[in-house]
Amino acid sequence: MTSLRIAFIGAGQVNFGGGEGPWNHARRLEEISVINCQDKDVPLTINVVGIADPFATHAEKILQNQRQKSIKPEMWKDTKVFSSYKDMINEIPNIDAVFIGVPPSSHGSMNSPNSIEVDCAAKGIHMLVEKPISCYPAEEVEQVASILDKAEKENGLVVSVAYMFRYSRAVQKMKEIINKYGPVRVFNGRYDCAYANLNKEMWWDASKCGGPIVEQATHFCDLARFLGGDVRLNTVQAISIKQTDPLGKLDKLPPNLQNMEQGLPEHNRIPRATIANWHFTNGAIGSLTHGVLLHGNKYEAELEVWGDGYRIVLIDPYGKCKLSVRLPDSETAQEIEFPDDDMYLNEDKTFLEAIVNKDPRAIQSLYADSYQTYALTYKIRTESQKSL
Repeated sequence: MTSLRIAFIGAGQVNFGGGEGPWNHARRLEEISVINCQDKDVPLTINVVGIADPFATHAEKILQNQRQKSIKPEMWKDTKVFSSYKDMINEIPNIDAVFIGVPPSSHGSMNSPNSIEVDCAAKGIHMLVEKPISCYPAEEVEQVASILDKAEKENGLVVSVAYMFRYSRAVQKMKEIINKYGPVRVFNGRYDCAYANLNKEMWWDASKCGGPIVEQATHFCDLARFLGGDVRLNTVQAISIKQTDPLGKLDKLPPNLQNMEQGLPEHNRIPRATIANWHFTNGAIGSLTHGVLLHGNKYEAELEVWGDGYRIVLIDPYGKCKLSVRLPDSETAQEIEFPDDDMYLNEDKTFLEAIVNKDPRAIQSLYADSYQTYALTYKIRTESQKSL
């Protein structure tokens, strides 16, 4: 039997679920009762010792809901609520790990209101950090990445970033095929967001969320690097349809958001569509097309990679994920489905096992690597704004 003392920084939907998607770290933790420790399955007890959120009243409601509806209410019996994460990590002893799910503008820079990751690292607290890791200039975020990388190497700190697609069985299968048949020559990602019900003002203000490439398309930029390798940032080119362009008007954008956008500086109004391309360090080429153009709730997203003799398409990665695979010396594609795959659960369990085993090698995206994804998304954002 082993036990972990866990805390949450942020009481929003990414940590505790909601209507926008399948994110819910708290529920996944309730499902984990056994972990692999030194090649043996051992029982795990999780004690949630704290929830920190500036909106403490909301956090209290979240806690009461967990105590009443959780499949493991005993996880929450000793949980305390704080309005300040600093108070929480200073007052609660021996926190093993925190799940950081806060707005991009609230972390990831020494110049942001809170340097959450650096403060937790100073306490020796392991972290799972939700994407994007910030919305501040890349050089500021690089300072945090350097501090965390040093803590990982010198003190054994585990800092995992929640790029959950890396834990998807479909993506792992893509990686397996690439490793067998040779490197990717072409990466092409397409991601069209359904905007009509994205009614959070923060999401429409690039100064708070980073813009849709930094906040949303970051997953596909990360998969570009995961499957194709590092990107030569000096080759990145990007163009966009801006809010101020003739095609920038969106028919389903609620009036309150239209009015809010009009009050923003032009460079903080998010683009309606962006196309970017680049070279990978090995000479392969990549591209990304992102839109904020669909109505309703369902997004349309897929990506493909081409290699010598093969083509792999990742279809509906947020929904009923499957692959279309054409292999060398074949002229037909086969579809592979992945039922009952919970990449979020895989991600959280891997994080806990890394802590218990004091071995981060199974972590698919440590902070230093995730910084490279952030640098790519921030470069695309800045390149697409140059014509302003």
